[in-house]
Amino acid sequence: MPSESGTTPGRLPFVVWVLAAGTFLMGTTEFVVAGLLPELAGDLVSRDPVSVT
Repeated sequence: MPSESGTTPGRLPFVVWVLAAGTFLMGTTEFVVAGLLPELAGDLVSRDPVSVT
């Protein structure tokens, strides 16, 4: 039996799944980029200590 909001009880709307996936992917990409920065700095022969930490 559908509820008043138009969804069946116990199921999340599609937009909730999209928002959850987007949040996960945005957070994941930030950590991936931060993890690759030391290697990128080493490949570019950067002597700046801020770029290596």
